[in-house]
Amino acid sequence: MSLLQFSHLELGLAGLTALLFLIVLLYCLVLYRRPWKCRTQYEPVKQDSSSCPPVSVVVYAQDNEENLEQHLPALLNQNYPEFEVIVVNDGISEACSNRLSLFKRDYPYLYYTFIPKDARYISKKKLALTLGIKAARHQVILFTEADCEPLSENWIRTMVASYRQKTEIVLGYAAYPYQKGWINQLIAYDNLKSGLQYLSAALLGNPFSGSGKNLSYTKDLFFKNKGFYNQLYLKIGEDNQFVNEVATSQNTLVNYSPEALVKKGEYFRLKKWSQERIGSISTRSHSKNHFYRLFLFENLCYWLFWLAVITSVIVGCAGNFLLSVYAGFLFICYYVVKGYYFIQSSRMLAQRISFINFFPLDVAENVYNLYLDIVSCFRKKQNYVFLIEK
Repeated sequence: MSLLQFSHLELGLAGLTALLFLIVLLYCLVLYRRPWKCRTQYEPVKQDSSSCPPVSVVVYAQDNEENLEQHLPALLNQNYPEFEVIVVNDGISEACSNRLSLFKRDYPYLYYTFIPKDARYISKKKLALTLGIKAARHQVILFTEADCEPLSENWIRTMVASYRQKTEIVLGYAAYPYQKGWINQLIAYDNLKSGLQYLSAALLGNPFSGSGKNLSYTKDLFFKNKGFYNQLYLKIGEDNQFVNEVATSQNTLVNYSPEALVKKGEYFRLKKWSQERIGSISTRSHSKNHFYRLFLFENLCYWLFWLAVITSVIVGCAGNFLLSVYAGFLFICYYVVKGYYFIQSSRMLAQRISFINFFPLDVAENVYNLYLDIVSCFRKKQNYVFLIEK
């Protein structure tokens, strides 16, 4: 049998594998590569102190004194002419109250308040953010959480410099730089992939999500859209749902330059990260902008590509081995291209992924996301939607 003779089954498998290869490759070249490609195009304009607008920084805290002590100084010592920091604490513990009082002595522009533990039928974070926004004295507001801290003393200056005449929202990125242990590496890769998705979508003019750990929008935008009114029935998803609802190609910009990054606190258990991700997946069906479905299609094509490659290798081994070589070549090409852009993007976004670890991490992350998608399908509605008692 000639090496150039293929059966109809082999030709069909070769064509299907090539088609799926082109689809998943396009995701890498068009979407995941875009933030790295546009890294200099969207750098903010530098501002002198006289042109810097006053800024309010709203910090959501979960009644954790250690987080406040560790991360709050990085916010309070920002290099910016006029700003205030408003901490809204989810709880009223004496330890947090004392810690904030001590900070207040040295930083008079720090303000803090608490939300009651008996708040019902509204997400406590929604309530906290609403209180913080109402208390803000300035039009431009930056949002983060108490377990995060900026990677630069110029974080406020860099994020605010992104604002233009029509800009109302600036999407930032919250890095997960921890690499010790397999769980940290998996969380870091999942965080990187999710970040690249919403950054690339915004760069393409379809902003559909953002991170409340590094986000900015104007006070007028919040009240013009009645705040969280349209999602009060949701227990979670306040930040990305609000961005999904109000962000457009005209009013939204991104900023992921080195001085605009914040780093998240370390997750010591995968369960906590999984709960956050499942919550986000469970509520995305309530989104107004459905651009995220494009990435659901990618997940489908990814597994179909794997299936096509494995089937081609098996059939090629039993018949014309060139089919196996061909399928293996496409598989390697895909991972070389994907690995290159993901590794470059990870370095750009203060996360380090080695080329050696990339392949097992990518496979593990896709298996992990498949698991999250399955679990979210069986998640009870009352886990993320308030069922009002009559």
